[in-house]
Amino acid sequence: MPVRASVLPQPTPGHALLRVSELDAPPEGLTLSIQRQQGPDSHLGDDGWRRTEAWLRPDQVARVKGQLEFHLGPEICDRLAGIATIRLRIQEPDIGVVASTVVAWPAMLTSGAVDSTTKAEAPPEEPAFRFRRPPPPPQPPPAPPFEAEPPPRPIPELRAAREPMPEPDGFGLMTWLPLAIALIIVAGAGYYAYINYFQKGKGTQVATATPPSKPAPGPTPTPPPPAAASPSNAANKSIRDIVAEYLATKPNPDALLAKGREYAEAGNFAGAFLVWRQAAEAGQAQAEVEIASFYDPLAPRPKTGFTPDGVQAADWYERAAYAGNAEAQRKLGLLLAAGAPGLPADPAKAKSWLQQAASQNDAEAKKALEQLPK
Repeated sequence: MPVRASVLPQPTPGHALLRVSELDAPPEGLTLSIQRQQGPDSHLGDDGWRRTEAWLRPDQVARVKGQLEFHLGPEICDRLAGIATIRLRIQEPDIGVVASTVVAWPAMLTSGAVDSTTKAEAPPEEPAFRFRRPPPPPQPPPAPPFEAEPPPRPIPELRAAREPMPEPDGFGLMTWLPLAIALIIVAGAGYYAYINYFQKGKGTQVATATPPSKPAPGPTPTPPPPAAASPSNAANKSIRDIVAEYLATKPNPDALLAKGREYAEAGNFAGAFLVWRQAAEAGQAQAEVEIASFYDPLAPRPKTGFTPDGVQAADWYERAAYAGNAEAQRKLGLLLAAGAPGLPADPAKAKSWLQQAASQNDAEAKKALEQLPK
């Protein structure tokens, strides 16, 4: 839920007091998530800035006059030096996130005990000692000098004497073979002449062989009727089943964004919401904007069946706005300027987000800034 928060620097350098109002939660066990806009390592952890969200436990949390006061030490304040605004989330044990807001961080003195540029992954320290290398093994003594062996004697080349082949006596196979082929040709030519000339001259018909007649074809077997369509075909699947099968292929966030647009262009907003939500939970900024638009009370999507919810829309817009999405910054600024049920108007935050969108040449954000009350 949205709350109001402010930061008060303390006289001791590196210490500040975070006051949160409109939050009905016990102070015991509350933890903070702090996020900045710069760089890929945007979440503050115990050991420095990191890419994933981390939860910090303040030095002391107390409720004073209806407000929660978080005492922050150098491990938080020193690392926030030079940062203008932060995104603050508060988590209650066994419940989860109970508050979310944007806080302006004031300029303050640091203690110097913590380096603000510390990374989450610090290089490993060099070991205090080094292992000694074992001494090289002793080399064997050189072999005693020796006399070169005399070169081997050449071996005489041996060739077997080949006996001369005997001359064939008389006619051999190679002599009779052409004669046999010639006799076969002559006999074939005589038989052909006898059949085609002498028998036709006598009026005798020469019977020609006729190929055996083919048996009459039997009856063509009738193919079995096609099986009935399975009730589990695609026509009977729900959109949740179809999307679940698509998500099982593990597409990347950009592919999920494109698939959601296909569903939306076809008028299937239920499928588009399911696919976009998967991409938004993976950190795809434009998918976060699409999910927020389902809840946006200022510009609701028609024929989606979603109830406008300013708190839900602001939360999704805020995630994409911190990722630098100009459209999300503009829409979040307009939503905070107008307010909604459960989301009180905040002109200061609205102007801040619209200015960030306008700095990215967003024409609609520039126009909205001109229309804000002075």
